[in-house]
Amino acid sequence: MKFGIMNLFPVSDGASDHQVLRETLEEIELADELGFDSVWLAEHHFSKYGILGSPVSFAMAVAERTRSITIGTAVLVLPLHDPLRLAEDIAALDVLSGGRVTIGVGRGYQPAEFAGFGVPLEESKVRYKETLDVLRLALTRENFSYHGEVLHYDGITTYPRPFTPGGPPILQGTVSPDSFRERGAIGEPIITSPNFTPLGIMQKNFDLYRTAMKENGFDVATYDLPFMQQVWCGDGEAGLTAAAEAALGYYRTVGKVIPGSEQAMEKERAYYEAVAKNIELLTLEQTLTHGGNFGSAQQVIDTIEMLREQLGINHYIGWLRIPGLDRRAALKSMEEFAAKVIPHFRAQERAGTVGEAVAG
Repeated sequence: MKFGIMNLFPVSDGASDHQVLRETLEEIELADELGFDSVWLAEHHFSKYGILGSPVSFAMAVAERTRSITIGTAVLVLPLHDPLRLAEDIAALDVLSGGRVTIGVGRGYQPAEFAGFGVPLEESKVRYKETLDVLRLALTRENFSYHGEVLHYDGITTYPRPFTPGGPPILQGTVSPDSFRERGAIGEPIITSPNFTPLGIMQKNFDLYRTAMKENGFDVATYDLPFMQQVWCGDGEAGLTAAAEAALGYYRTVGKVIPGSEQAMEKERAYYEAVAKNIELLTLEQTLTHGGNFGSAQQVIDTIEMLREQLGINHYIGWLRIPGLDRRAALKSMEEFAAKVIPHFRAQERAGTVGEAVAG
């Protein structure tokens, strides 16, 4: 089991943009020292919901200040990017970090972000596919050509070339059952953050993914299978309540930035309306029980073990810096997680290795 941290870069409680960026960089350095395996950086534009517009640029600073932690994006909103410039930046990051890069990509969902860049939301699907196609070509091949509906290139080679042969791994943000099935069928790595999705539905989605992989000759055991979730690890009712209140505040913020029914594409309108309604009806108690992984170190361990057993995940990414949660409380939670949760799973892995050696 690998362990990561997630960073949204929100601005709240009177903090400055400068403070958010500097403090997040310090938190990532701490995570590296504490033994976390990965850090994940979100991309957002034009709102205090998340102020990091260029995760790859910020990742350059992370690469220079850390030693071993893998640097991931969760996710790059591909329809808003020029794929050639993005490929150049990713390759440079891969070189500077010595190959410590994983790229999570997604289609995006916030109308204001698309409008700000002058990209029609209804073109997001085709732009996502073609940008991903070109990004992969640029990272894996020299002197390539590509002709799609929107993007057209002839005889292109991007520099620098990646440090990692074939470029860093690319994970696709995955939500719907059809996407789990389709990506499993072609062996595509995925990343998911299922807020309030019932465990039974998540089981079905991951089963669809694994079954499709197996039917098409792919071994899921060789894949990184990450899962993101808001986390607070500690003791005491006051801390627990504060974490749940912060998470509830975050989810209500999400309700303000997802597409309204008049803005969403027709095929997705019902989905976004249902999400908005669920958020509107959300209570503190529901957030505490279904909105993340909150509790003592043992309770957090139990939840992760349940997710591993039920979903088959092997890379747990904690949103330990919950937007709106006091920073000192978040850092204490991170340290508690590193001191008690990670060693529990590391000990399991060592015991399993020893057991295999004895059996052999």
